[in-house]
Amino acid sequence: MESQEPATQVAVVTGGASGFGLALGTRCAALGLRVALLDRDGERAEAEAAAIAATHGVEAFGLGVDVASGEAVRAAAGAVADRFGRADVVVSNVGVQLFGSVERLTDDEWRWVLDVNVLGAARTAQAFVPLLRAAPHGRLAFTTSSSVLSPAARLGVYQASKFAVWGLAETLRLELAPDGISVSVLFPSGMASRHLETSADAQPDHLRRAIGEQDDFAAMVASNPEMVQNPVSPDEAAGNVIDALLAGERYIVTHGDLVDAVSTRGAELDQAAVAARDRRPASDGASTDAPRPEAAPAGPGSAR
Repeated sequence: MESQEPATQVAVVTGGASGFGLALGTRCAALGLRVALLDRDGERAEAEAAAIAATHGVEAFGLGVDVASGEAVRAAAGAVADRFGRADVVVSNVGVQLFGSVERLTDDEWRWVLDVNVLGAARTAQAFVPLLRAAPHGRLAFTTSSSVLSPAARLGVYQASKFAVWGLAETLRLELAPDGISVSVLFPSGMASRHLETSADAQPDHLRRAIGEQDDFAAMVASNPEMVQNPVSPDEAAGNVIDALLAGERYIVTHGDLVDAVSTRGAELDQAAVAARDRRPASDGASTDAPRPEAAPAGPGSAR
């Protein structure tokens, strides 16, 4: 970790009352950082923060925050500013899960997962970036999933949401670079946590159903057996990545063997990029696809 005194620094973790979020907050406290645990379960967040303070001798507090509410997230940023006067590390550890084949998922189910996972991450960044700008070295991190590196069946809405969070992080890395804020993407693999339980608790009444059926789990495992192999505890996963997180590294994988999956995807993308380059007609060293002076360049996905 950088030379600045840890005791002056503040780590903020959403989804901080249990699982990976709590483990990250605890690891930060063990290194001397002050900690704010934000979670939909406010009582649990307060209790865990009190335990962290007692164990590690650092100032910590917990606060009930539902990232589905922009007002609540902004109020949480204000509470952190009032309590600590700063935020140096902000981890957007947001994620509800919902299994199901794409043909089965309803529009309302898509809206719920995307609102919490994607807009929740965006709301967190929007609310806390002003505090990170004021820090000597702000660090913003987003929890995605190893399933975006090695996907599985029946996880369509969850994986789509986590791909979107990855895209958000890449955009913010460009936008926040002039402010000296580093942006990290965390890729957690399988852990023994309360993830499914907390997802069920967060599910709105009008959508309530089982987070996943037995055939969903079977299809997931059949499509990607390695996804459920060798799970670790949240504390072990957090311990594997805490130094990289505080250093602001770009990509951070908690555990597991994802080398082949990442290498295969990288090779296939490289092949596609080379093929596109080689198809480009040359005209005096310039592409004939260059926009005419009177036309604005087409954006991604735009029709020409």
